[in-house]
Amino acid sequence: MIRTGGSDTAESVAAGAAQVYACLLAREQATFQEIQAEVRCLPADAEKAVRALIGWGLLQGPSEEGHFHAVSPETARRVALSPLYQEVQGLQHAIAETSAAFDMLTPVYETHAGARGVPDLEEIHSLPAVRNLITGLAVDAQEEVLTSQPGGPRPEELIRESLAKAESLLQRNVRMRTLYQHSAQFDQGTIGYVEHVARRGAAVRTTAAGFPRVLIFDRRVAVLSLRGSREGALIARSPSVVDMAVQAFEHAWAVATDFPVSYDREVTQSTSNAIRSSIEQQLVDGISDKRISEGLGLSLRAVQRHIAEIMRELGARNRLHAGYLLCEKRLHKGSTPSDGSPETPAAQP
Repeated sequence: MIRTGGSDTAESVAAGAAQVYACLLAREQATFQEIQAEVRCLPADAEKAVRALIGWGLLQGPSEEGHFHAVSPETARRVALSPLYQEVQGLQHAIAETSAAFDMLTPVYETHAGARGVPDLEEIHSLPAVRNLITGLAVDAQEEVLTSQPGGPRPEELIRESLAKAESLLQRNVRMRTLYQHSAQFDQGTIGYVEHVARRGAAVRTTAAGFPRVLIFDRRVAVLSLRGSREGALIARSPSVVDMAVQAFEHAWAVATDFPVSYDREVTQSTSNAIRSSIEQQLVDGISDKRISEGLGLSLRAVQRHIAEIMRELGARNRLHAGYLLCEKRLHKGSTPSDGSPETPAAQP
């Protein structure tokens, strides 16, 4: 007897489907009413089980007479896998053709590039090409992937794409560490992403200061921002350049804090204080509102709101006066800001 108790879980449907399948195997054919009477269940539960079996290819029907027929698992498997095999064969053919084209063009490259081989530094000027290259590097990664994502919250499309890559990496036991800026802590999409990957072993931290966008694969290839371009990237294979990128990442990682996936008043206040301190330091340094916004991953309006509040508290007449008063205040206290002046991140690939 099927007992789902109103539950529509995969486990309960599978259990009911097994009873219906056994019924059909014993009777060779049966109508829906006969199936329902045999397994003694509600019509809705019987319908769920029958639908599931038809979806798996284990049941055919109903015929014109209203009969359902059971199909052997081997036959159902072949029917279900046939289009997938055809798709795989098509992909294998496309891979072979593309690989052959590259084999044909490789001698041309070697003739003109001499003994240089694969370049230590290579500029890519197409965003789709960059994204496909990153996907390929992620597939090849074996040990560790380090990523820095400055600029605050990211679009949902990029979060979904990153989640798919992260799932694949973590399933293969590839270590993952990611740096965000504090402003990303308040984005629901980013919080959901971090919760998901953290449960699978990834480590995520945030920092108030900006850090250039970078992805480092197995400490042998680094994807860096390309100066003056938001569509391209610099691919670094030079061991010296990659080592420098790793050391810079490790330095930023050491002073960053764990990404909080649950909030209390103390955590929120600590993050707000860190952002406020960074804005104050940049006011002292005379950094423009736009550059502060880019460096902290905040909207320009949010930065201007913070600055207006700071000026009100200080009684400053303008930004220059606010910077002077902040500097004077710190001199009186005999202290220096903890965060320092953040580095402005390079253009995002």
